[in-house]
Amino acid sequence: MAERKVLNKNYPADFDPKMIPRLLKPKNHQKKNRFMLPVPARCNKCGNYMSEGTKFNRRVEQVTEETYLGIEIYRFYFKCTNCSTELTIKTDPRNCGYLLFA
Repeated sequence: MAERKVLNKNYPADFDPKMIPRLLKPKNHQKKNRFMLPVPARCNKCGNYMSEGTKFNRRVEQVTEETYLGIEIYRFYFKCTNCSTELTIKTDPRNCGYLLFA
């Protein structure tokens, strides 16, 4: 068991970390994370009601063509818990809230 707890790694003498290619992501790269629904929502397809605070896995992207007084606007994608239809929420800094799209 002790052989699995190695603290040192063996690097070859000619190893150069600068030669490893870096992964360049696009500007509007979508990130995945977990969040709680900020507003109550209802699916337009099946009529399922999802209350505020329901946990979802979401994809996040920054809306590149829209800003409000220099504030970035984000769009969140998540799926209905009943029928797996993709729903969209967009931040609305003008009205201090969210816009829900089905």
